[in-house]
Amino acid sequence: MALVLEIVFGLMILASFYVAYRSARTWQIYQVVLVVFVFLAAAVFFYMGARTLATHQAWGALVKQRQTELANLEQQKQRIGDEGGPDANGKNVKGIRQLRKDLERLATDRGGVLVDVAVVGVKDGLVQLTLKSPEHGLVANSVLFAFDQIPFEEGGRYRGEFKVAAVAEGGPEVQLAPNLPLAEAEMQRLAAAKGPWTLYVTMPIDDPTVFANLDEATKAALLPRESLIAYANAERPLRDYESFFQENYVQRSLLTDAISKTTSNIQRTEAATKEANNEIAYRQSEKANLQADLEKFRYEVKAIGAYQATLEKSLQDLRESLKATYLSSKQQAADLTAAQFQAAEEINQRTAAAQGPALSGIPANQPQ
Repeated sequence: MALVLEIVFGLMILASFYVAYRSARTWQIYQVVLVVFVFLAAAVFFYMGARTLATHQAWGALVKQRQTELANLEQQKQRIGDEGGPDANGKNVKGIRQLRKDLERLATDRGGVLVDVAVVGVKDGLVQLTLKSPEHGLVANSVLFAFDQIPFEEGGRYRGEFKVAAVAEGGPEVQLAPNLPLAEAEMQRLAAAKGPWTLYVTMPIDDPTVFANLDEATKAALLPRESLIAYANAERPLRDYESFFQENYVQRSLLTDAISKTTSNIQRTEAATKEANNEIAYRQSEKANLQADLEKFRYEVKAIGAYQATLEKSLQDLRESLKATYLSSKQQAADLTAAQFQAAEEINQRTAAAQGPALSGIPANQPQ
């Protein structure tokens, strides 16, 4: 169509030149030039009008096409908003209305939340925080759950359950105290906290679809290896993390006490073992000394035994000697007794002989 229009336009220009050439014989030159310009202007107007009409028709067709596409997109948007559909990767997603409902439910479930909370420092067991705005709505003794705002891969962790200890009047400064006593290692980690934190008024509830819809690489980065299978199941039982952490605190306290008692027992056992080893070393030294004394005693026993044998032989000889002496003394005593009896008999006989003359009238003092 454009080519035909250009051919016609070229022919009209040639015709205008021919007419001007033929008219120059009878017309004035300025009339010929004026007629040529008028003719050329008419040709240009005709060409521009034709091009404008063609452009209008082309744009009109494009507008109708775009309107049809827009209507289709509006219908698709309405359908996706209501029912959902595939995303850019071809994965089916929920509709906007459903996502809004889910977002409202998540916002309701999570409760109040404060983000970009700066950690100023930790002093005397109290965490000094600065919130983004003084209109935070926190009051003393409010319970909050603190999370690191940095991603898990960069070291973000759950910081624990805290209680509002003090609130600056008209200012964004807040002091938090641990709602549950912390172990020494936890206090050290708390003292090293840099922030920022995210504070939740309510412990976020468990949603099994959150982890189940993640890809394997993301789940492996967020979850322990032993929990991957359990969290991959969208039908798994829900967990009450607040009760879970409190129960974990109780179990940890019991375990800490058991570890403390076991450590104390180990220390006492080690002390007793050390004392026993010292006693063993002393007894071994004493045993060595006693062994040396035993050898000496054995030598002395042998010497004493030999001396005892000598003494026993001497005793035996002495006994034999005493026995012989005893027998001899006994014999001598018997002989002495017999001699005494014999002497007494002789004395009696002499006495009787001496008394005989006296009894017959001889004086007793008169010699015979």
